[in-house]
Amino acid sequence: MKAGEVLNGYTLLADFSVVGAGLSRWTFARKDGREYFLKEFLSPTYPEADAPGSEKIKAKKRARCAVFENQHRSMQTALAPLSAFGGNLIVTHEFFRAGAKYYKTTERVEAEDFDVARIAALPFRQRLVLLKSVAHSLKILHDLRIVHGDLKPDNVLIKRTELGYTSKLIDFDNSYIAGRPPAATEIVGTINYYSPELLSYIQEDGTVAATDLGTAADVFALGLIYSEFLTGRLPQYDPAYGEPAVAARSGVVLSVDRTGLDAGLADLVDRMMLATPAARPTIGEVHATLMGIRVAGEAPAPAVAPAPSGALRGKLVGAPSAPPAPSAPPVPSAPPAPSVAPRTPAAPAAAPTSGLKGKLIRRLRGEGRS
Repeated sequence: MKAGEVLNGYTLLADFSVVGAGLSRWTFARKDGREYFLKEFLSPTYPEADAPGSEKIKAKKRARCAVFENQHRSMQTALAPLSAFGGNLIVTHEFFRAGAKYYKTTERVEAEDFDVARIAALPFRQRLVLLKSVAHSLKILHDLRIVHGDLKPDNVLIKRTELGYTSKLIDFDNSYIAGRPPAATEIVGTINYYSPELLSYIQEDGTVAATDLGTAADVFALGLIYSEFLTGRLPQYDPAYGEPAVAARSGVVLSVDRTGLDAGLADLVDRMMLATPAARPTIGEVHATLMGIRVAGEAPAPAVAPAPSGALRGKLVGAPSAPPAPSAPPVPSAPPAPSVAPRTPAAPAAAPTSGLKGKLIRRLRGEGRS
C-alpha cells in the first residue's frame, strides 16, 4: 500500500518502510483527526481460502495465527486501562487483520532523537527524572503481574517537557503475564537485554520453567538500561561471554561504573543486575529508592504523617518469587516495533560473540516507537 491509501479506516501518511530483520513494516497514518504509528506484521500470514498450499498446511498456519492473535488481543485488553493518549505507556490502540496480514496501531509520539550517549550527557537531575519515570511506568505493569518482555533503550522514548524530559515506555508485542510466558520457541526479543533466567528458558537447558519467568526479568534488563543512561555504556565484562546474561549466569557480578555516581544509586543498579531473580529488588523498591535520592541543592523530602486509619492504600508490587557458559545458540530476533524510523544505538561495552544478536533499532527525530 502507498501513501494516501486507506487501510481499515487509517489513511496512510507515507509508504511502508521495512526495518530491522525485515519481519515487519511501519508507517504513519491518520484516523478521526489523530495520527498513529501503524505496524504491519509480515509473519505470520493468515491463509485465506484461495491461498496456495494443502489444507493440512493451511490448518497449521491458521493454528499459529490463532496463537498470535490471542497473545496480542489478551495483552491489548490487559493494557488498555493503563494508558490514555498522552500517557507514559504507549499501548496498542487497535489490532486487526486485513487480508492475510496483521496490523496494529499506537499513538504517535513526538520523541527526541536521543541515543544512550546523549542521555548520559544530560545533567544528573534530568537523568534521574528519566530513571524515575520509566520505573513508574514499569511499576504500573508489574502491579498487575505483566512482564514487558523486551525492555531496552530503544523501547524507552525520551520526550521533551516544559521542565525537561520524561520517558514513554513502548513495544508490548512480547509482554506476558508473570509465570505464563509464550513457548520458548515463540519468544523473540533483544538478546543483549535478556535476563539469565530468560536466556536459560529460551535455550531449554532444563534449569528454568515457565513459572520461573516473572517480573524480575524486566528488572535485570532495566538495570542494564540504567547503566547506559547513567554512564553511556553497559557494565564491563569479559567479551568472551558475549551477552550480559551469559556473563551473569556464569558467575560474573555485573557492576555499573561508579565514577561520579551516588553510592546508593550505584548499589541499586548493581542489585538489579544480580543473576538470581529473587535477589533483585522489585520495581516498587527501585522506584521508592529513586524517589529518595536527592540532587545537590535540593531540600530534603518532608516527613509524611502516618495515613489515618481506613485511608486508601496503593497496590502492592509483587515479585516472582559454574564455569563460563557456552555461547548461546541462535534464537529468533523480534521484528522491531518502533514508532520511529530505526537508529543505531550506542555500542555495548562487550560486543556479542555468539550468534544471538538482538534487533537494533534507531529512532527517527520527532517520532516514537511502539
